[in-house]
Amino acid sequence: MEVPPAAFEDWLRSLDGFGAAGVLALHPVEGGASNVILRASLADAPLPAVLLRLQRERGIFEPYDVLREAAVLRRLHPSPVPVPRVVGEEADGAVLGAPFVVLEWVDAPHMGVAGPEASFSAYAAMVARIHALDWRALGLDEVLPVPDSAAAATSAELEVIAGRMERFPGADAPILRRALAILRERVPGGAPVGFCQGDINVFNYLFRGGEVAAVVDWEQARLGDTRNDVAQVLALGHLKGAPFGPVRDQFFLQAYEAARGEGELADMAFFRARWLFELGVIYHGWRAFNDDLPWYGWNHLEELLDLALAELP
Repeated sequence: MEVPPAAFEDWLRSLDGFGAAGVLALHPVEGGASNVILRASLADAPLPAVLLRLQRERGIFEPYDVLREAAVLRRLHPSPVPVPRVVGEEADGAVLGAPFVVLEWVDAPHMGVAGPEASFSAYAAMVARIHALDWRALGLDEVLPVPDSAAAATSAELEVIAGRMERFPGADAPILRRALAILRERVPGGAPVGFCQGDINVFNYLFRGGEVAAVVDWEQARLGDTRNDVAQVLALGHLKGAPFGPVRDQFFLQAYEAARGEGELADMAFFRARWLFELGVIYHGWRAFNDDLPWYGWNHLEELLDLALAELP
C-alpha cells in the first residue's frame, strides 16, 4: 500500500503540537506479517519519528481492527507494561486508503536481533507481567469482549481460526480438519479469564540495557486463557528447530512458570497442539496474501501437528 507523504503530513498537522510537522520520509518496517507498518521521520515535531500502522482488509490474522489496538494501548499506558504511546488514530479510510493509528517510535531492537541486550529471563518475566495485569482496573473490559470463561474464549478462538480455514485457499487440508475436530472436543477449563497479548513472539519485545523497553503489536490482544500465549512460543520453537518432546521439558514454559511463581501450568499439550493448528492455517494464509513462502515448511508443520495431536488424551 502506497502512502503519499503529503497526505500523511496534512493529517499529522491536525494533531495538537504537530502543526508545523514535516514528514521527511516514510520507510517500511520489516518483520510485520499483518498490517502495513511504516516509520515516518519527522521535522519540527515533538517526536523525531512515529510509527504508522495501516489496517489491512485481508491477512493471516483477519479480521483486523487497528482502532481497537489503539484503545488497548491507551489503557495499557499507565500499567507496568511498557508500550508505545498512541499519537493519534483515524477511522476514515479515505484519508490514507485505510484506517490507521500513529504510535511513538521506540528506538530499540527486538529480541531477535538485540544480541547481548536481550535477556530471556526478562522476556519471560514480561509475559508473566502482562498476564498478571488487572484488566478490569485498566478498563480493558471496555474495549475487549469479556468471555463467560477462559474455556469459552478458547472455543471462540478456534471458531475464528476455522473461519479463516474456509477463506484461505488450501487450508482445508485433512490434518487441519482432523485437528479442529479433536481440539473442539478437548478444550480444557479450570483457568481464570486473563489478559492475553495474543502474539508474544520475540519480534514484539524490544530491548534496551538488558530490559524490555517496549512491547509492541497488540492487534491480537484479547481476554481469554493466557496459556494460549505461552503455547505460541513453544510451537514456534519447534518450527525453528527445537526438538519435539514432552511439553513439560520446554525451556520457555519452565522460564515462564518460574517468573509467574504459581506452580505448573496444566494442559499445555492441548495449547501447543492448538497453536500448531493455527500455524498450519496461517501457512496457507501467508501463501494467499504474500509473494513468498512462509519461513517454515508445510511438511514440517504437518509432522509436528500430528505428534502434538497424538499426545492429547
